[in-house]
Amino acid sequence: MSLMGLDIKNRLIKPIKRRVVYEFARSYRPRGKTRFIAVTGSSGKTTTTELIAAIMETRGPVIKASHENTPDYIASKILSLSPSHRFFVCEVSAGAPGLVEKSAKLIRPHISVVTNVGQDHYSCYRNLESTAAQKVKLVDSLDPQGTAILNADDPNVFDMRHKTKACVITFGLSTNASVRGHNVSSGWPKTLSLDVCFEDNRFHVQTKLLGEHWAYAVLAAISAAIAEGVPITQAIEVIERFEPMPYRMSPHTFTDGVTFICDTWKGAMWTIPYSLEFMRKASAKRKIACIGSIADTPKSFFHRYQRVIRQSLDIVDLTIFAGEHALTALRAKPAPDDNRVIAFDSLQKLDSFFKDFLKPGDLVMLKGVENNDHLFRLILSRAAPVACWRQKCGKSRFCPDCRLLNTPCDKS
Repeated sequence: MSLMGLDIKNRLIKPIKRRVVYEFARSYRPRGKTRFIAVTGSSGKTTTTELIAAIMETRGPVIKASHENTPDYIASKILSLSPSHRFFVCEVSAGAPGLVEKSAKLIRPHISVVTNVGQDHYSCYRNLESTAAQKVKLVDSLDPQGTAILNADDPNVFDMRHKTKACVITFGLSTNASVRGHNVSSGWPKTLSLDVCFEDNRFHVQTKLLGEHWAYAVLAAISAAIAEGVPITQAIEVIERFEPMPYRMSPHTFTDGVTFICDTWKGAMWTIPYSLEFMRKASAKRKIACIGSIADTPKSFFHRYQRVIRQSLDIVDLTIFAGEHALTALRAKPAPDDNRVIAFDSLQKLDSFFKDFLKPGDLVMLKGVENNDHLFRLILSRAAPVACWRQKCGKSRFCPDCRLLNTPCDKS
């Protein structure tokens, strides 16, 4: 195809096709009694979506749309619905102004879930109020017979209860929550456990998730179960079998006794304390935090690293920065000779360091943006040789699925 033909396809034909699919999906509803559940939030929405979908599968066939969360993808999934599907469960992106509203017009949810409002997509929204103004569109789309499931501990989400005439179920750890968590605990090697209180009943939940912050995903999923009439005990059985999602606090333990915790789906500055808090409460011979990209902040690279160093020094034994700008972190150390902070400008150098440095009982937290940093290669390399150590490969797919993983490159 010529360059002109490719340009016409990308600028004219593809947008028209997307518009046709969107409008068709917007008017499409199978004749069955499909219930539509939509989840948005700055973090935790994929795990929350997957948990809800798993719970609803106990009641009938489910189509879910997680990970991919744009209106175009949601439209294609809606068109795959048939009358036999009992539930459609999807997550909704607020990556740009107008996306939530556009998705809400497609989904027309019976249940809208908002997990939280964080400082994601800083370049678009600048502040939490602007971010909340986008996410509330999913709540606005409910009719009075619908249900809004809202985080009672996040003021920007809790205030959304005033923006709808639908039924409201709140979840959280505070007294404001109608579905409330107590005794939340997650100290590695133990996994997340909590008590869930609803009305006059208390239920214990022992999950496989890592980190106390996942309590909100659990509580949101149980709230959705309550809204759909699923017994809480049945929902808990599903939750307790649920494995951590890849790249979202997923554990990888090797025969040599070294464990990596991979938290590389989102590298926003505001999410780093959650990963470090997990490390604070973990039990390990040595705790090591490996930080890649730090996103969604107007701060310079120096000030990003400086802030993370201040947060990490009292928690982990060693903080490692990796990536193109990582050496800037060495200037942000509290003292030039402080060996608790080191940096590598390439993953291959860091991998070589790990080969000799890591010992049985070490716990390594990987935190960054997987599509940018590809930190997962450090995990893959402990199991088998990795040939690709490209600094910038330009690939959006994850390393385990990439054909270049075993293709040598000249650049380190």
